[in-house]
Amino acid sequence: MVNNRESDSVIGDLQELLRGGDLPYVDGLYDWQTQLAIRKNKERENTSSKSIKGVSVRSHSESGWTYSSSNKVDRSTVRKLINQLKKETRRSNAKSKLALPDPVKIDTKTPVKKDPLEIPIEEKLQRLREIYDLARQMDSRIVDVRVAYAETVTDRALVTSNGTQARQLIPRTRISMEIVVKEDIVTDSDNLSLGGTVGYEVVDDLTEEKISELVKSAVEQLKAVAPPTGVQTVILDPGTVGTVCHESFGHGLEADQALRGRSYLKDMLGKTVASDLVTIYEDSSLEGANGSYHFDDDGVKSRKNTLVENGVLVSFLHDIETGAAMNAPLTGSSRTQNAAHRRFIRMSNTYAKPGERKLDDIVKDTKRGVMMMRWQFGIEDPLGGGMQVVSKKGYIIENGVTTNPLKSITLTGRVLEVLGNVDAVSSDGFFVDPGTCGKGPEDYVPVGSGGTWWRTKAVIG
Repeated sequence: MVNNRESDSVIGDLQELLRGGDLPYVDGLYDWQTQLAIRKNKERENTSSKSIKGVSVRSHSESGWTYSSSNKVDRSTVRKLINQLKKETRRSNAKSKLALPDPVKIDTKTPVKKDPLEIPIEEKLQRLREIYDLARQMDSRIVDVRVAYAETVTDRALVTSNGTQARQLIPRTRISMEIVVKEDIVTDSDNLSLGGTVGYEVVDDLTEEKISELVKSAVEQLKAVAPPTGVQTVILDPGTVGTVCHESFGHGLEADQALRGRSYLKDMLGKTVASDLVTIYEDSSLEGANGSYHFDDDGVKSRKNTLVENGVLVSFLHDIETGAAMNAPLTGSSRTQNAAHRRFIRMSNTYAKPGERKLDDIVKDTKRGVMMMRWQFGIEDPLGGGMQVVSKKGYIIENGVTTNPLKSITLTGRVLEVLGNVDAVSSDGFFVDPGTCGKGPEDYVPVGSGGTWWRTKAVIG
């Protein structure tokens, strides 16, 4: 993995310049990201790359946060940013209200089997060509294969006025594939995405067997019919379960939202919000998952947090400001897209705890229902408590057997009702999908979401 000596220099500058200040609290964040994206389909091949770097400093007083940032990272710029910060910060004699963690000294990186930065771009492009060619010849009804590869390597360092000096180097690598098929006048597709805080080895996970399964699934969709509508018994695959968890207890559990009165969950701590079969975690330490990191952007070490335990809401997500305001333990949930953006409370990897039943048994005792698979996207209403989750495909379940394939399925409903109706959770099939999450129109961060299979009742549209 790359050894970026520039971060060592900026850490030293920040540490020296922050020392001895008269502000209640101040910290500095250095961020360097290198990004590569390669796409291949029947019409074109695209390769794009860029590098982003910057430094930001912020201070906190009774009046709140003051930020200053630049895409230049030399010592002179850092000094100017800190001087600007001191001028703009409104001082107060009152003690700054922050729940600061114990200062730490960390210099760590996520280990990988194959460093993506050591693999030539042409080799990566050639591998996508091979995957494309392999898939194209698997069925005569294939009209296009879309393969995409993406990698980001982030070198991030944090220095605080109370003594933290932390640096982490994190690779995120992802490969995705979509198979487009056509028969007569019907066109459909299916897709698959693999990735996380891993190296180039993720490409090896897209095996010929997985590609063949994806092709068969896409071809099957040519015979798919529209799903039934209204209240249905619904079995959700792990990716869709993760999306439900993310949307139902995502932004609504961000404590900054709750403190502003913008969460339907603000008064629900300690109350039942789901079936007693439902336990949901938010875990930034999950090995290999896309939303994982070693410490958050407040300097709090990554950890596994329980949000919902046996149906009861037990925790919000906190940063060092909301932890103080709500007298709550820190959850390591302060994140930023890069040094040019503010830090907000964000999710990392949100997933459901496996249950005790096998999926086959759950299907067998389902008289009639719908199986949802291959989530596409989800939206939530943090204030009103509603959500919508859309999946790419599914099946009708009749008398304990999956039958007709279904086209895109939309699940809607009130969060507390959908999760309260969960009556079965599988022990098998655990998986965490890679994805991204935005807060507002921008500020995207990598996340993961998953679990095992759930059965519930919900409105299908």
